[in-house]
Amino acid sequence: MIRGRGGQSAVEMLIVLPVFMMMLFVTLELGNIAYHTILAHHAAYELARVGALVGVKKAGGPTNKQAINSVLKDQASQMFSRTPDKIRFETELRITSMDPQNPTHANEDLIVKIEYPVKLIFPGTNIFLADPPKRLGFKTLRASVRMPVERPLLN
Repeated sequence: MIRGRGGQSAVEMLIVLPVFMMMLFVTLELGNIAYHTILAHHAAYELARVGALVGVKKAGGPTNKQAINSVLKDQASQMFSRTPDKIRFETELRITSMDPQNPTHANEDLIVKIEYPVKLIFPGTNIFLADPPKRLGFKTLRASVRMPVERPLLN
């Protein structure tokens, strides 16, 4: 019988190696997912920031959700120029309060939600980390950011 350095047989070493490699690949894949999570959250923050700035054009005017969505679509296609068709986002305007000095003026928040699919790159990790169907090897990350809509004081 062939023995390794520590007295393990070759069969025992062949059992340990796949387990060790899987642990290594899962750890590396978690790092990849963490990187893309940071990327998705930063993109959602930037889209919310831009949308909050372009939503209202004149003082006391209403928030134009169509203008926000149009600008954000252009921004998202620039941010994710390699995969613009895979990134999905949606916007929501939520009234947070009414201005006590002007009862017709509502304070609003823009909520931007992003779905960002990440291709898993290390072998075997889709068994543990991928979304169904697991054979495709994708993990969908979701990010949501809330930003107050900026309203100009003067025209």
